[in-house]
Amino acid sequence: MHPSFHEQMSKQRIEALQREATVMQRVNHANSNLNNTTGGHSFPRILWYVLFGLHIPTSSQKQGEEYSIGRLQANLNTIARVIGLVALGLGLLIGGFLYSNLGLVPVVLLAGIILVVVSFPILLRSMSLLSKHYQVTSHR
Repeated sequence: MHPSFHEQMSKQRIEALQREATVMQRVNHANSNLNNTTGGHSFPRILWYVLFGLHIPTSSQKQGEEYSIGRLQANLNTIARVIGLVALGLGLLIGGFLYSNLGLVPVVLLAGIILVVVSFPILLRSMSLLSKHYQVTSHR
C-alpha cells in the first residue's frame, strides 16, 4: 500500500473524531444548560425533592435568599434524611448478612446495643438543653 493512502485514511479518521467530539461537546453543553437553569425540573431533581426534601430553586427566588436560616435548616433536614436512609440501607444489608451467618439472636442483641449507645448521648444532650431552657425561663 502506498504511504499517502494511510495518511489519507488517518486524516479522514481524525476529521470524523473531531466532528464527533464537536457534536458531543454541544450535547453536553445543552445538557448542562438544562440542568443549571433555575427552576429546571428534571426527573432526578424532582425525585430528590420528593424523597429527601431537597430544594428545587425557582425563578422567583431572590439572590440573597439562598443563605437564610430557613434555607440552611432545610438543607440540614435534607442531609439528615439522606444519612438516615443510607444508614437504613446499610443496616438492612449488614443485618441480613449477620442473620444468614449467625442467626437472629445475635443480630437483635447487636441492634439493641447500637440503639442504646447511639440514643443515650442524644437523650443526655436533650435533657441538658431542656434543663437550661427551663432555668432561663424561670429567672424571667
